Amino acid sequence: MRLRFENYLAVLLALFAFTNAHGQTVYSFDTAEDFFAPADSWPAWQETLDQHDSERQSIYECLNNAAACASRLKSLRHVLLKGADLTAEQQVRLVNRYINRQRYKEDRVSSRSQAGNQWTTLTRFLQDGGDCEDFAVAKYFVLREFGVDAENMRIVIGREPQRATHHAMLAIRFDDSVWLLENDNTIRRNGYQDIDSFVYAINEQGIWDHERGD
Repeated sequence: MRLRFENYLAVLLALFAFTNAHGQTVYSFDTAEDFFAPADSWPAWQETLDQHDSERQSIYECLNNAAACASRLKSLRHVLLKGADLTAEQQVRLVNRYINRQRYKEDRVSSRSQAGNQWTTLTRFLQDGGDCEDFAVAKYFVLREFGVDAENMRIVIGREPQRATHHAMLAIRFDDSVWLLENDNTIRRNGYQDIDSFVYAINEQGIWDHERGD
């Protein structure tokens, strides 16, 4: 009986590592077995990364000379200059608020279809807006300009409860915890999120499949 109880307790502790008392799902960067492939294995995503890299020259020119700024980059210039001397936490909050002020275009992706086929670069997003996936990608790109390491950020796709849709957010490994940046300006500390499960995550280094073991 004692052995069975200890086994049961071990199972409970393992489950607690992934959900909190309110049934929220917890995101973790420490799941090496979930690594699926390098980023260039997904052509649509790698194309977006390459396109963004080519567009960074216009961002640098804008930073160096306000007169060289395209209209869509003027607010970005202000944010990058204003945030240069802020702490890392302040930069994260600044970027979250700034990107969340951009135009949202409803484009929910059904969980019965392939999520996230289309990605938007930062400059295109600032011009046209986008859906939750584009918001997460834009936050990623701006924080990279502030020097946040790629290995400490991922665009994470989760499955929403009681809906046949996916939801995207930016996950940041920050001060030994995980912050999830949401579109309503909230930041979910310690990786807690009200979703059924995390599906996959991407950054410029790789792709993580969080449903491989399901």
